[in-house]
Parts: sequence; C-alpha cells; structure tokens
Amino acid sequence: MTIAKTKSNIVFITGAVLFFLLVSNCIISYKDYPKILPLPSEEKTLDTNFVYVLPTFPQLNLGGREALKNYFENKTRFKKTVEGVDVPKVGYLVNVKVNYRSPTPVATAFLGVSTLTATLLPAWSTQDGYDVQYILYKDGKKVGTYDYHIFRNYAQWLLFVPISWYNFETATEKEVFERMTFKFFEDAKEYF
Repeated sequence: MTIAKTKSNIVFITGAVLFFLLVSNCIISYKDYPKILPLPSEEKTLDTNFVYVLPTFPQLNLGGREALKNYFENKTRFKKTVEGVDVPKVGYLVNVKVNYRSPTPVATAFLGVSTLTATLLPAWSTQDGYDVQYILYKDGKKVGTYDYHIFRNYAQWLLFVPISWYNFETATEKEVFERMTFKFFEDAKEYF
C-alpha cells in the first residue's frame, strides 16, 4: 500500500468517526408530541375536489414536507387530491405555510461553539421549531385560518453518544407534521 493511499484511508476513517460522533450525540424531541403508532388512512368517500399547496421548508427538511404530501394524498377522505395553487370554484384548497422558528441568540451561540469544538462543550435549545398555518378555502371562498406551533428540544454533547438511542423513542418531524395535519382536519371538520 502506498503512503498516499494510507493517508487518504486515515482521513476517510477520521472523517467518518467525526461525522458519526456529531450525528449520534444529538438528542431531539418535540414538545407535546409523544411517539405513537402511525395514523391510518381514512376511507376515500368524498368526490369533491381537494387541492393542497405545500411550502418550501425554510431550513433543512427532516420529513415534514413529505408527511404533509403523504397525508393529503393518502390519508384524507378525498378521492381526488392534487397539489396546486388555484382555488377551485367547487371543492377545497388548503394552503400550508411553514415558518421556521430559530433558537434564541444565546442558544445559537452555544450551538455554534459546541459544533466548533466537535461537541466537547454542550449546547441546547428549547425554543426552536415551526409555526404552521393552514388556510382553508371552500368553493372559492376563504373559510378559516388555523395556526399551530411546534416546539422542539434539541441538545448536543459528546457525552450523549451512549444515550443517543433515545431519539428512536421520540416522535420524528414527519410524525409531528402528520399528527398536526390530523388535528387541522379535526379542528376544521365543520367545513368538511
């Protein structure tokens, strides 16, 4: 084996170990969203048009957009669903707006310092998350706006590696957005 090949293997292995440590030492949970079984699909009984508008997520998408799309297409009672932007004259349109809520400036500073030190120093945030708005139109007219807030707890520290399995016990972003969309349909059921 050549010296260059040995050095590149060492660099690759070192990079892989650092990546593993940075990924496996984070603990993420969403407030008020425990991990539960996936929501079942409803029977497709409504022939009415259903159009939905999905947002571009303002930061790294961890499954929220896919959860919204999957819910609208597969788990609602509508036989015909389509992604679009035009409000139908007959039927429904749901326009979803998602705004990312950044960590506080102090938490952002700690997260930066922790990341720069390869998480030797701890960091956490309890205020970041999403503000989500569902705007509902029925037969060409706006009938309601529904606001929801998702708060996320985030912590990173090298000593969290042994307990990183905890992330498998908490709800994912995808599950949180699915449950929130279910809640929207519950809250707006008078229009459906």
